[in-house]
Amino acid sequence: MFHFSRRSLARAALAACVGFGMGAQAQTQPVQTYSILSLLDYSGPFANRGKPVEQMQRLLVDWFNETRGPKAGIKLEFKPVDTGYDQAKTVQAYERALQDKSLVGIVTFGSPNVIAIQNRLPQDKIPAVHGGPAYSLMKPGSWVFAPLGDYARYFAAATKWRLSTWTESRPLKIAFVTFDGSSGRDWAQGVQNRIKGMNAQVTLTEFVSPRALDVAANVEHIIAANPDLVFLATTDQLQPAILKELKANKFDMGKVVNSQHEGLGLLELLGVPKDAYEGTYEVTTENYVDQGTEAYKIYAARQSKYSTRWAADTLLHFPSVMVLLEAIERAQVKAGKAPVTGAAVYAEMRAGTFNGYGLLSKIQFDVDTDPTQGVDSAVMLRQVNGKITRVGDLLPLVK
Repeated sequence: MFHFSRRSLARAALAACVGFGMGAQAQTQPVQTYSILSLLDYSGPFANRGKPVEQMQRLLVDWFNETRGPKAGIKLEFKPVDTGYDQAKTVQAYERALQDKSLVGIVTFGSPNVIAIQNRLPQDKIPAVHGGPAYSLMKPGSWVFAPLGDYARYFAAATKWRLSTWTESRPLKIAFVTFDGSSGRDWAQGVQNRIKGMNAQVTLTEFVSPRALDVAANVEHIIAANPDLVFLATTDQLQPAILKELKANKFDMGKVVNSQHEGLGLLELLGVPKDAYEGTYEVTTENYVDQGTEAYKIYAARQSKYSTRWAADTLLHFPSVMVLLEAIERAQVKAGKAPVTGAAVYAEMRAGTFNGYGLLSKIQFDVDTDPTQGVDSAVMLRQVNGKITRVGDLLPLVK
């Protein structure tokens, strides 16, 4: 028979409690820690978006770490850097990031990021998810995934939508107005390609310097072209200026379609007078006017802690981050407790269909044959009596 003193029993009980606590803690502590690099613009032409976009991305990574990461045995570290919307700075940031062996994915911001690193990603085995439109420069087999797909698809869908009520035999005349940069030129060429075979033609392509302070001459060109439809796909500074100038010249604003990266919701947040864009449309894949979606609930429950906004510019990056988070989670589930690599995350993105959380419809990639494919539909919105309203049903995008 063994005898235990009260002190030894107390010690044993304490040890049991400590051991139980450590075991419980071990079950909730992350098994693997990975880092995500975000290439942003704090100093270039989209500098005023840098911090709000970063904060939206951080909100989503924190949400994952709080809600899904512990169950999957994952903790993610979010690492934003400034590239100034510049290829050379992007390369420098990318090379520094590769020194971190926990890096499993990258979120890009604009075409300079994609151009700078897309040829490096396959050899370094790191996937990137683009927070913006796909580009024609993305070749089959790309390691860059674009949930939003190709903007030219949106413009083509909006053109079809307008043609559905077009009664004239002559082609619909389109003015495509964008900023003079790699993205703008890519979109312009894409529109020309996507509307082939339609009873429509681009009669004016207007490239505006992203640093232009006076757009009067550009608006003169638009008015002189006498278009039936005007697509505006510019920048935070140019979009308000062009809209105000068109309005001042008594242009029919019902002919104007804003691009989703400079959409109606963002114009309101930028403080643009609503009468300057009253009657204009927006073609977008983002169902941001619906506040009943899972995406909005995730944002609304946490937004007070972050300096961000529920608007087109930040929401371009919502699906990019969520796709990457989901791909990392899927890769970890398959790997069990073993660490995963960027290659494993790439495999999940390449093979899977992803949740748009109600903000977007279904997302499915086909990088082997068409890396510009992502979301499958868009909607038309319109500014009516100072409010954003949805117009019609989902518009299928060209595959």
